[in-house]
Amino acid sequence: MIHALVILLACQLAGEAVARGLSLPFPGPVVGMVLLVAALLAIPRLAELMRPVTSGILGHMSLLFVPAGV
Repeated sequence: MIHALVILLACQLAGEAVARGLSLPFPGPVVGMVLLVAALLAIPRLAELMRPVTSGILGHMSLLFVPAGV
């Protein structure tokens, strides 16, 4: 579980670094998401490692939108 969270945060950090370093017009998390998709396609067993954490996050996605809605 910790490994999957570290992978998610590392992809977001890498996306931020790439977006700022190359002055891209895209937000860092979007670039990080593209990097994560590329990693999932390159290493298929990574998807199985991340499945429990991502299912939990998606199951509680409505809680993540509450502050933005308020």
